[in-house]
Amino acid sequence: MTEPFLAEKIAGFVDDISISRLPVSTIAMVKRLVLDTLGCALGGVEAKPVALLRNLAPDVVPGALGATCLGDGRRVTTEGAVIVNGAMVRYLDFMDVYWSRDICHPAENITVALACVEEVNGNGKRLIEAIVAGYEMQIRLCDAFSFRDIGGHHASAAGFVAPLVAGKAWGQSRVVMAQGGALGGFRHLTLSVLASGELSMAKAAAYPLSASEGVSAARLAAAGFTGPLAVYEGLFEQSGANIDDYALDQNFYRIEGVSLKQFPAQFALQAPIAAAVRLHEGAKHRLDEIQQIRARVKQDALGRIADPNKFQPMNRETADHSLPSCVAMALCDGELTDAQFSENRFLDEDVMRLTMLVDAIGEPSFEGQFPSGRPGAIEVKFTNGDVIDAVEEIPLGDVDRPMDEATVCDKFLGQAIPVVGETTARAIIEFIEDLENQSSVKPLLQLCRKI
Repeated sequence: MTEPFLAEKIAGFVDDISISRLPVSTIAMVKRLVLDTLGCALGGVEAKPVALLRNLAPDVVPGALGATCLGDGRRVTTEGAVIVNGAMVRYLDFMDVYWSRDICHPAENITVALACVEEVNGNGKRLIEAIVAGYEMQIRLCDAFSFRDIGGHHASAAGFVAPLVAGKAWGQSRVVMAQGGALGGFRHLTLSVLASGELSMAKAAAYPLSASEGVSAARLAAAGFTGPLAVYEGLFEQSGANIDDYALDQNFYRIEGVSLKQFPAQFALQAPIAAAVRLHEGAKHRLDEIQQIRARVKQDALGRIADPNKFQPMNRETADHSLPSCVAMALCDGELTDAQFSENRFLDEDVMRLTMLVDAIGEPSFEGQFPSGRPGAIEVKFTNGDVIDAVEEIPLGDVDRPMDEATVCDKFLGQAIPVVGETTARAIIEFIEDLENQSSVKPLLQLCRKI
């Protein structure tokens, strides 16, 4: 008997996911992540890229299969909802993050699960299972393989993961899910240029666009269309990675290793921003006297957050990935919020002046001190020789310094209340707190309509 392909083993793992066997802590983590993700989505509801994508999402006639767009409540095709809602989640760069051999934002699978479960009028238990499937498969791929090693971007994972999320939501067999994963995975390589230099609106759409086609791949597989089941073997061969590193153990669920963000910015910027916020009090009356700002982060982060384009960001997409720009805004204002990006605060003269004073440094000692962390340190030197500094070893929200429930709720409310109002925002929290007992996810989508 021949050894099954990895795509077949993965499909079996997904098929075996059952809420009856999930630890209480895993279910609690799912609820926390759904709340955080919906907050990110509501915060991005008015973003220009979202509006452009929304205009292209096809409406469906009453009674036809489809899903709901967050914000406006329109019924569109399920694939259309995956694109629109996914872009909302991604746009603010406020969603969760996981990193090991590669980086990923597994929250991008939550909107896939929501749309696919809604299509079949599924319940809260089914949604939890589909979300766990998405997280476990993307995180385990991230642990075993890096798309960066072959010139790709981590959004490439959407083609592999989204068909499995859809398959779990729709109750597909493991045979069908294996074919769906193969059909979605073999053709979705997103190039690393997506996150290089001056960033574009494509940042918000990279995962959702591929995930939407992944959902279609699951439909094709259900109809009998077959794919190259050796897709993982071929992928790993390209980079020389060991395919045996893709672990399918069920001893623990890796979803519990995900980190949240305190600030709407790239994940490696969380610590230096926090350090800069702490220095605001000592610098706010002396901003004109600042002579130099030294920002220390891990060496491998510099290429993504401090290349030349990041010192003169011309758009929000670039600014929220810019170490100098984010540090400058945090020093000037004592905070870093979506409002600053929305109002192009990064282009103001006082911020631009400090941006150009930032000296971005790769700190060799950080690798040894924090091998799996994302520390940051800021030192501000004034013209009279005075120096103030701060170090953030572990940013709030990190898996090693998790937010408490009140902080997660406050983050959600800060994004949701301006869109849906406080009463509805708190109703969303209550719905999610009892997610496993909800008979349908449709009421949740209706609550997420802007007032």
